[in-house]
This record gives sequence, C-alpha cells and structure tokens, in this order.
Amino acid sequence: MKNKILIVITFLAGTLLFNSCLKDKLNSDWTSSLSGKMYAEFVNYGLTSFTITNLPGSQQVKIFVNIATDAVPTSDITLTVAVDAAALAVYNDQLKQAYIAAHKDDVGYNINNFVPYVLCPNITAPTVVIKAGNRNGYCYATLTGAETLSLTTPYVIPLTIKAATGGVMIAANKQSTFVQVPVANKWEGSYNMNYYALRAGDPVLSGNVRNLAWKLATSGAKSVTYFKTHLWGDGKGGIGGIGPWKITIDESVVPNKLSIYDDANAAVVLNPAYNNRYDPTTKTFYLSVYWGTGPTNRAATDTLVYSGKY
Repeated sequence: MKNKILIVITFLAGTLLFNSCLKDKLNSDWTSSLSGKMYAEFVNYGLTSFTITNLPGSQQVKIFVNIATDAVPTSDITLTVAVDAAALAVYNDQLKQAYIAAHKDDVGYNINNFVPYVLCPNITAPTVVIKAGNRNGYCYATLTGAETLSLTTPYVIPLTIKAATGGVMIAANKQSTFVQVPVANKWEGSYNMNYYALRAGDPVLSGNVRNLAWKLATSGAKSVTYFKTHLWGDGKGGIGGIGPWKITIDESVVPNKLSIYDDANAAVVLNPAYNNRYDPTTKTFYLSVYWGTGPTNRAATDTLVYSGKY
C-alpha cells in the first residue's frame, strides 16, 4: 500500500514541480498561439524508470527528448543537459509535503517513513544533437560503477535541459526528468518453468507441472529470488512455511554452480545427488531441492528457461 501511495504522490509532485509552459498531455502541447516557436522538452518529464545491471563498465540510460514546434526544424539543434541535484532536492521536498498531507492524520504517523530519492553517483550527462528535419531524439546519460551501487537504495538520475541552440526555448514544466535506476542483475527476468513436485502422501500436491510462467528478481549482485515456491508457498513463507528461495550463482565454473537459501525455512537445501547448475549459454536454471526429512518426503526439481525481461 505504501508503494501505491508513493506512486500517486510522485505523479502529483511531478505535475506541480514547475510552472506551466506547454500543455501537459502528450501530442496536445501545441496550440495556434505558439505558432513559429520551438520548445525543448523531456516527453516523460516526471518520474520514469530505466533498469540497469549491477556490472562493471559503463552503460547508457536512454531518455526521449522532443522539440515541440509546428514546423520541422531546418537546422541542427544542440541541447545541453546536466545532472541536476538541486532539481532532485526540490522534487523530494514536493514528495515529502505530499506525503505529510496524505498521512498526517494517520494513526502512528511518522515522517521518518518517508523515503526520499537518492542522487545516483557516477553519471555523465550528454550534449544532445537533434538533426535538421527531426523533432526528437534521445538523451544518453552514461553510468559507470554500477557494481558498487546498493540494490536497495532508491537511486534517481535527475536531468535538466539547461540550454538550447537555434532560438529554441525550454519548456519550463518539461525541462527536468527524474529517472529511477533500479539495479537488476543479468539473471533477473521472466522464465518458463517445468517442475516435478513431491509431497509424500499427498497426490494432489505431487506431480508434474509444465510451461508455468515464473519470475526471478534481483536480490544481490549474483543472486535472484524465487517469487513463489511451488504449490506450497506464497513467496512470503506461506503455506507449508517455505519461500521465497534465494539462488546464488557461482560463475567461476561453467555451467555455473548454484547455492540456495530460504529465509523462512533453513531446512531447504539443494539435493547433492542432482547436478544443480545454471547454463549461461541457454540461460537455464536446473535445480533440485528438498526439506523436511529428505528428498523422498518434500522435494521439487525445477527447470527454468529465460523468456525475457519483466
């Protein structure tokens, strides 16, 4: 519920952050009164999201930019874009005030429950050139050192259009964008899963299940978490007292070795008689686990094949 509330107040804060210049609805920000003028803008000028990987090296965060005009520009336009910590401070204050207004009358209200966004480090903002004959293009901000970032910190890249050439003005209410950069490792994503489940003495919860859509979420630089644990768990230590499972990948050998941990049930272990592994070529997890009195009591053998991002 807290996340849903934050999304709502984030939207509200984003619409109130700057004075109006152009209309706020996409594809309807141009009127006859603005004929002959040109305005630089971020199309997604509020809070957006771009998933990054927790790996060394540089990676680019892509943001759409636009020149709002009734006529196609006839010469190149250069936009100067900067990482804007001051704009993020204003944005966080807007969110904080909205949070206070929404929760001040709640029982147990505590302003410390408000979590502001954190400036993402190691960002280089580009100069954006929109070529003649085009109204739009992409701003490619460069991030380095992602492997040092915390997986739980709410990082944001605040970008502001500071200047524009060719007589182009800057739309005051659309000149800044705030890009969330959740850190995702390369194993996060959607998977197609086939599994065999065993619950001794219970034929209903035992047997084969095929082509089940599944998800693995980043839980560390080299680990992912099973959202749910088969028919017995709800991903929160539910029915049967198991799940979620945290799977850690050891890339020192190929296929990669796996280890597993269940914070709701320490008895969950990998079956040593099975070749538990991750095949990076086919992006497939193979694992067999058991808990309780052994592999003939409570057990599961899974094959998960990567099918794409969330």
